[in-house]
Amino acid sequence: MSAIAIRGAAFTIPASASERPQLRGTVCPACGARFPGRRAICLACGRRGLDDCLLSPFGSIWTFTIVHQKPPGAIVEPPYAIAQVKLDDGPVVLSVVTGVPLAEVRVGLPVEMALYDTGREEEGSRVYAFAFQPRGEAA
Repeated sequence: MSAIAIRGAAFTIPASASERPQLRGTVCPACGARFPGRRAICLACGRRGLDDCLLSPFGSIWTFTIVHQKPPGAIVEPPYAIAQVKLDDGPVVLSVVTGVPLAEVRVGLPVEMALYDTGREEEGSRVYAFAFQPRGEAA
């Protein structure tokens, strides 16, 4: 059975246990600014034509909130934490926080990217989403 990312090519799915999942992003060849996802223009210097890159799987919680209501189409059951995570290589990404009691989620908490099985199958493939959890907790 194959594995696919819930948001297309937004992140890598490791082929072996020794590899880490990573978010895909873009990097400016002129100034080195990094951004999550695909961008055509650098927000830091205005250059057109950015290069694809992989972003650091490590970061820390920059800000967060606890979600108590389930939005339409959500795959996570409330209550849960959602955070802006500042990655070690610069970009800030929005993510669910897992693997930690809600009362222990805090600004500055060191986290790492992990994948979780959404339990959904499309044409026989397992579908994975990403989240961030305290460093050292990733399987």
